[in-house]
Amino acid sequence: MLLLTKLKNLTTMKNENIKETINKNSDGTWEKRAFDSKGNQLTYENSDGYWNKSTYDDNGNKLTFENSGNYWNKRTFDDNGNQLTLEDSTGYCSKRTYDDNGNRLTFEKSEGYWAKRTYDKNGNQLTFENSTGYWFKCTFDGNGKQLSYENSDSIK
Repeated sequence: MLLLTKLKNLTTMKNENIKETINKNSDGTWEKRAFDSKGNQLTYENSDGYWNKSTYDDNGNKLTFENSGNYWNKRTFDDNGNQLTLEDSTGYCSKRTYDDNGNRLTFEKSEGYWAKRTYDKNGNQLTFENSTGYWFKCTFDGNGKQLSYENSDSIK
């Protein structure tokens, strides 16, 4: 016999900027979430004792996250919303750089992985190379049509 759990949803306004939703199941379990005025989930908790919480910048980018399992992460962003850094409780960290058009130029991880890219003035990606030895390069005409492509796998 299949037992279906009935769900009861309650939504309240904690204040003018926070909306809280509580889902109660007929078996007594529950989940509670709180959202900011932009719809970003600020908190979550459930009847098993798990919880998490997040913070956001004015553009809706998630800045921090932490949970009841002692995990956390934090991020930074530039003025255009591009993620610059990520660091977490496991020791992982990464860094990114961008050009003036928002194209990612570099990516580095704490484990030693890195990647670099170049672009033409129209935003077409011309080159890519990474720490594993993989690379590619392309050429484009003035209309953005790809004229050539070569990669490290094609010359082996």
